[in-house]
Amino acid sequence: MGHDVLEHILDGTEEPTNLPFELLKNITGNFSEEREIGHGGFGMVYKGVLRNGIVAVKRIFSHHTINERLFYREVNSLLNVNHENVVRFLGYCACTEEKAMRIEGVSEYIYAEIRERLLCFEYISNGSLRGYITDELSRLEWNTRYQIIKQICHGLHYLHKEKTILHMDLKPDNILLDNNMVAKISDFGLSRLDEKSQTMDAKRCVTLGYCSPEYLLGGKMSVKSDMYSLGVMIIELVTGYKDIPDNNNVLRRWRHRWNKSQKETPWSYQILQITKCIGIGLHCQESDPYRRPFIQDIIHDMNGNEGTFGQNSNADGFYADQTRPCWDDDMLDIEPLKLHFQFELNKEISCLLNLDNSTTAAIAFAIQSVSPMPYCIQPNKGIVLPLSRCAIVITLESQSMPPKDMQHLGEFVVQSAKIIDGVTPEEITSDMFNKVSGEVVDEVNVDAIFELALLLEES
Repeated sequence: MGHDVLEHILDGTEEPTNLPFELLKNITGNFSEEREIGHGGFGMVYKGVLRNGIVAVKRIFSHHTINERLFYREVNSLLNVNHENVVRFLGYCACTEEKAMRIEGVSEYIYAEIRERLLCFEYISNGSLRGYITDELSRLEWNTRYQIIKQICHGLHYLHKEKTILHMDLKPDNILLDNNMVAKISDFGLSRLDEKSQTMDAKRCVTLGYCSPEYLLGGKMSVKSDMYSLGVMIIELVTGYKDIPDNNNVLRRWRHRWNKSQKETPWSYQILQITKCIGIGLHCQESDPYRRPFIQDIIHDMNGNEGTFGQNSNADGFYADQTRPCWDDDMLDIEPLKLHFQFELNKEISCLLNLDNSTTAAIAFAIQSVSPMPYCIQPNKGIVLPLSRCAIVITLESQSMPPKDMQHLGEFVVQSAKIIDGVTPEEITSDMFNKVSGEVVDEVNVDAIFELALLLEES
């Protein structure tokens, strides 16, 4: 079987099938490091190059003891998967060979059994959702985030309801985005067919932060385990963080961005989508699995129908309360959110960060670097008076060698909060930005990267 068979599978003229190990070895450059595109708890993923495109080959680590019945059951389920929001399965490989090995001091050879288990999928070029998750003020617009949430839900509905498949490792790393930002669920290394009673032993592989408590602590698997992971991802897509959000603050920050762009869905409609997503995300994270919604209820509710989720939860009251939030437009407008340093060896490099206060109240701020790089921030705290601007100079100290990470020099956190009249810059302390205090506190992340042009010219 040559390259042409896999090429026909890729272009859709043939069905997924068993693939020779030598073929997968050949198209990945003998599983070379240059072809590595990802890895997980169960294996490494390589880019496989064909004449008509690229595929992703997942090679399961040889030290894993793979249950043969489970592996083929997994393959059988994947062979029948076909949905626009699920990564397309192209084939599999399961081969075993004996390799002669000589042990020092022993005259005879011993024979070791080498087992290879591989899965082949379509290659998604735009990376995983992990690289796109940020807070409300940067990167993906709300419309894009909302569509991604809906697409993940549709893909999960297909797996749960039509194919009876559990994923059991839903997280942003396992949601791939194509060039049109269409979300596709990937990596079924832990997925299992849904049976009446399923448990796993203590050797199960989990991702903390996304794993449901009943699976983490007791190994109990169900569709509700996937729902917990989905809820964490929804909150993360809305806010940039997995923490339980301050709803009014989330809406206030989205409104601030919407006011700046004026290009998105009307705010009255967007606010309903945001609050509904927050409610769904929190409902999915109920500690009691039986209180979590099913995926079909979420889709029904997001489509605007009165589904089970809308009728039987406390979410209706939450939505009603949140659709008319009360806030003051009290955020600092921070520009830019990504600092571009024109890097030069043995020379200090500075960038300007502007803090604009378009409100009628004074706002205190504090800026700190969370990067190991040596930065000087002047001033690193202060007060921006009403309807005024404060310019911050951020300087990277002279470097004799370029940073190891050529694209990212670190990150800054800008904290701000309204203050009463009479407070001076000298009186600004970290306690002012303690969210436990009950005051509205903003935290905005500012990235720092440097331009390579000057560095390349010198080289």
